Amino acid sequence: MPPELKKHPYPRFFVSADWSKEPGKRAVYVADLREHRIFREARSDWRFDSLMALAEELSAEGSVLVGVDVVLGVPRSYWNLVHDDSRCGQPSSFVDWLGRLGCNQEFFDPANTAENHEQWRVDLPWFHVPKGKGTLNAFKERADDGFLRLIDRSTGAKPLFAVSGIPGTVGSGTRDLWRELAPFLRTDRGFTIWPFEGPLPDLLGTNGVVLAETYPGLAYAAALAEELPTGRFVVGKTRCQARNDACNRLSDATWVKAYGATISDLEQARADEDDFDALFTAAAVLRCVLEDTPLANADWIDNLAEGAMLLAGPVDPTRRSKAVPQLGKAAQVRFDLLPTVAREAEPDPAEPRQRATGGKATCTCPIPGCSKVFSDSRGGWDAHVASLRKHADWYPDIKSPQVRKKLFKRDFGGWFG
Repeated sequence: MPPELKKHPYPRFFVSADWSKEPGKRAVYVADLREHRIFREARSDWRFDSLMALAEELSAEGSVLVGVDVVLGVPRSYWNLVHDDSRCGQPSSFVDWLGRLGCNQEFFDPANTAENHEQWRVDLPWFHVPKGKGTLNAFKERADDGFLRLIDRSTGAKPLFAVSGIPGTVGSGTRDLWRELAPFLRTDRGFTIWPFEGPLPDLLGTNGVVLAETYPGLAYAAALAEELPTGRFVVGKTRCQARNDACNRLSDATWVKAYGATISDLEQARADEDDFDALFTAAAVLRCVLEDTPLANADWIDNLAEGAMLLAGPVDPTRRSKAVPQLGKAAQVRFDLLPTVAREAEPDPAEPRQRATGGKATCTCPIPGCSKVFSDSRGGWDAHVASLRKHADWYPDIKSPQVRKKLFKRDFGGWFG
């Protein structure tokens, strides 16, 4: 559909940023929404100011929407505590509150652990989750909503203030971006934040820069589904095979071919999960623009405290789609398609085994680079070869112990003599 016939206003560019605590792991992709193309912006140390500088440069040609996969908003339970706490004043919105914290660097120090939840304070909310059962629940039980926003509960997310100790935390990346963002909110800035400072169409209508929250778990489905709206898809992005499968599906997607979209730098997305998330989020937004699909649904927007996520609407956060199988599951491994890893020559079974001191027979693990020696028997070989930690360079994308043992038998069958 030509731009002049579209029902919904869209930006000229979409900048997709996958934000990690470590600047060297951050990835940024740009979707040129008029030219129907996606490309990677290479930089070794992305920071908030350099991200905004890129957006400002692009805004010379029209409005720019910047999506970052960190939390922009707070749960309602925490917002109520903020208003009850006299030190925080009476902020009018999340953006107003964060701006007031701009000069208070102590706020960003994680001084708590979840097990010491009784000492938790509203002005020092960040915490580590220690080992042990129930430590996270002890913290979550302090609030009716478990310190989770509505959309966090729907997508199975972790509390935003958890910075480490459990898989899937976003607290560390969120905290670092807030630390850099907060000082800007007290100055004359060249960007607005959706949805707290207005509806997306109004903010984009100024030909300026708009900052918004994204979530890769919604982007996978928005980019790969046959039709929108849809439910969430699961992609095992930590596995190279899963990323490859998803990138292949994206390249062959009906909408990509129908609109002649150009998706560059797929090789980086195949090789790195941060690039993978940034590229798929850019692809999801590009698809919505091309198909004239709204980028968000009002049911998932709270312009006071909780904020909103782009793509919550085209993708229903409350359900998983059954249209596409989960990508990257170990059960889907095809042994006949996996190459045999190059290995050292195996000893001739007819040759006597080496002898260790005391006359015991020894046998060295045949996986290249491994110095493990089995003495007098091969007992314990299964647990040893199943360990990815001990053999990080041998099928690094295969994490299933059962699959790794099968691969060992396939590649080194003669080792058993």
